[in-house]
Amino acid sequence: MKRINVLFVALFLAGCTNFSAQQPYRSANGERMVISANMPNGMLKLWINDVLVVDDTSLNQDKSLAAAFSQSYTNVYNGTYKGQKVMARCKFSRDSRECDVFVDGEHAANLFLR
Repeated sequence: MKRINVLFVALFLAGCTNFSAQQPYRSANGERMVISANMPNGMLKLWINDVLVVDDTSLNQDKSLAAAFSQSYTNVYNGTYKGQKVMARCKFSRDSRECDVFVDGEHAANLFLR
């Protein structure tokens, strides 16, 4: 019974982790941006200058059967910021969470969520 309780606590704590990252960026038109992200409970949230751009609601967007059981996968998230297209390509594995963020096609940030 104690093993089950220990396992439950470990899974609960793993599910409650919150990974975050932040990076400044200056766009081609000179606008200063602070790009930040966090990942509470495995759901990505991405902000530009405190404006929520991506609010993910699914844990793994890759719909293939193999991806459902994989510990390593890549998701692409899309949003807009002041009429500019924002795309985040995030790679997830057991040991790392990394997102490349693009604003209007320009590479704006490389976020390591820790």
